[in-house]
Amino acid sequence: MAPHSQTGHPKLGDFAASSMADTQGKWLLRENPARPDELAGRIRRDSPAEVHAAASAAAQAQREWAALDFEARAALLRKALGSVEGVDALARTMATEMGKPVGECAGEIRFALAFAADMEERARRLLADDVRGEGPGRRVVRRAPYGVIAAIVPWNAPIILAMTKIAPALLSGNAVLVKPSPFAPLTLSAIVSMIAAHLPAGVLRAVNGGAETGEALIAAPEVTKVAFTGGSTVGRAVLEQTSRRFIPSVMELGGNDPLIVLEDFELTTARMEALVWASFLNAGQVCMAAKRLYVHEALAPRFIDAYVETARRLLYMGDPLDPRTNIGPVISAQAQGRISRIAAQARCDGGVVVPLLGHICDHPEQGYFVPPQLVTGLTDDAELVRDEQFGPIMPIVTWKDEAQVRRWASNGACLSASVWSCDTQRAWDIAASLPAGLCLVNAHNRSGFSFDLPFGGSEASGFGREYGDEGLLEYSMPKALHQPSADAVASAYPGKS
Repeated sequence: MAPHSQTGHPKLGDFAASSMADTQGKWLLRENPARPDELAGRIRRDSPAEVHAAASAAAQAQREWAALDFEARAALLRKALGSVEGVDALARTMATEMGKPVGECAGEIRFALAFAADMEERARRLLADDVRGEGPGRRVVRRAPYGVIAAIVPWNAPIILAMTKIAPALLSGNAVLVKPSPFAPLTLSAIVSMIAAHLPAGVLRAVNGGAETGEALIAAPEVTKVAFTGGSTVGRAVLEQTSRRFIPSVMELGGNDPLIVLEDFELTTARMEALVWASFLNAGQVCMAAKRLYVHEALAPRFIDAYVETARRLLYMGDPLDPRTNIGPVISAQAQGRISRIAAQARCDGGVVVPLLGHICDHPEQGYFVPPQLVTGLTDDAELVRDEQFGPIMPIVTWKDEAQVRRWASNGACLSASVWSCDTQRAWDIAASLPAGLCLVNAHNRSGFSFDLPFGGSEASGFGREYGDEGLLEYSMPKALHQPSADAVASAYPGKS
């Protein structure tokens, strides 16, 4: 059932469409957010019955997959990942379907493949039998796979957010069913098909559709764990469904991440560029982006001038396929309208909106473009500061008391938080006190990422971890094996010695 065939390499042309027609709801259509009157592509929509059939096939394939020893699984997966070819062409498709600049798309695909290689080395170490204790008898802790993993992936970084689930789950002996977002199904489905073509049939597959597809996937009896990345509204619905089935989940739900600048911070060119990208990478549509900036009042005037100058020098907005572009459109008309409303409300709340765009590449006027903006003059209770905006509009709030800014930064759910200062020990201590899953010093967003560290939220921003040893271990259960010594068995009963 193309493009879900388990044999052969899918071509990008398999996902192209010659018309916008969706006969009988069989196709999932994706517009180009830079040119909404153009179709980026279409992909076959999976019915609930097809989803359940895929889950049944995955369960059968998983038993044989798990029966292979680790080195055999790792070798097959390594070969399968090596089959991902045509990265530049895939990146162009990805840029067209989601609006991310094409260079960032190619970088994401390569980053995802590097992540998978890192997971293989961790799995080789962490999945080995752990022999406990010494002396007579035998005590072993073995890692056992869950079975079939449902990986539900958002649109903003679809390849890496899928790979953080696919690679550790497959290495651990699970089968994986990936549900891409309807906003970005094309490239991820193509890459999943490329990988799956070199694995046993049924072990890995993408299923496409909207909410009904996700509900059918979670409801499939063969699915034994769900790994979800996305917004809190959908995440709550997923969690309710998994709780009814008594199956575990990993939930990464985003957050309103704070960035604190202390009064001694030096406004160097490199640091200011890192600060701009902390918020505006992928037009602000990054789960771990800085969403609110807290700057000490003594530094604020010079900081704002430097920030505006840096942003206007760096940011180019335009067609994602133009190599000069580093700010593309937002994902949809709804997102564009929501950010415009937030900007209007910020003005009503007393904010001053400062445009940050210094350069505009050629781009169609009808696209979902939102010029990057900075908003000054807001208090901490303004909507733009209080709620995650997930777009290219950034508030700056000034502070003068360290205890106060710690309280402000601790309000609301956040995945990551950062503190910027020349006094790195002071910054470290403040960062460590903040209730975020990832706390950073003089870095944020991509500049603060490491394969070695577990990534995930706290409180309402989710639970469970990806990356690092902890991310690998999410996809297997500890299984205790014990053969007591004969003497130990005999002495366990009353009257025996």
